[in-house]
Amino acid sequence: MQIPADMVINCVIAAIFIHSKQPPKNFIYHVSSSLRNPLKYCDISKFCHSYFKKTPCINQNGKPIVISNPCLVNSFVAFDIYIKVTHVLPLKVLSLVNKICHHSFQDVYDKKSRKLRMMHRLATLYKPYVYFKFVFDDKNTEILRMAAKGGPKMDNVELNFDPTTIDWIEYMMNIHIPGLVKYQMK
Repeated sequence: MQIPADMVINCVIAAIFIHSKQPPKNFIYHVSSSLRNPLKYCDISKFCHSYFKKTPCINQNGKPIVISNPCLVNSFVAFDIYIKVTHVLPLKVLSLVNKICHHSFQDVYDKKSRKLRMMHRLATLYKPYVYFKFVFDDKNTEILRMAAKGGPKMDNVELNFDPTTIDWIEYMMNIHIPGLVKYQMK
């Protein structure tokens, strides 16, 4: 799944520092959490649901948008079918009705079409991660972490790139999801 970018940057800085005098034999570092602190898709779904229950988006009328419990599927093909049946097909019907009724429902169609495009952007963004079942071997990164102990510091703080220190609830609820809302969901 994902990992906070600052951890990747910290690993790069540590690798440069540790290997500045002698090139490494194994210089591939997987900065990942899949082995030591996995984040599962079902957890992300729960975090998102919880976040938007507590901090709902506001619609054009100034009212909170009510969300329902998420529908979890176990493959992208199943997700694609679900989206087509529940969103794309009704949108096509609405488009046809809109044309028959001389574009009387254009504003509704445009709004639903925008929502579907946003959902598609988010699905595309997360597609490589959501159903990915592999576990990355971070043995080299763990060796680098041990070598960096007492090594490079930023503002007198040790560089952290240990995935076991990530509190996924804290990260998702206070950093990742608010960042998506602010920068992606415009």
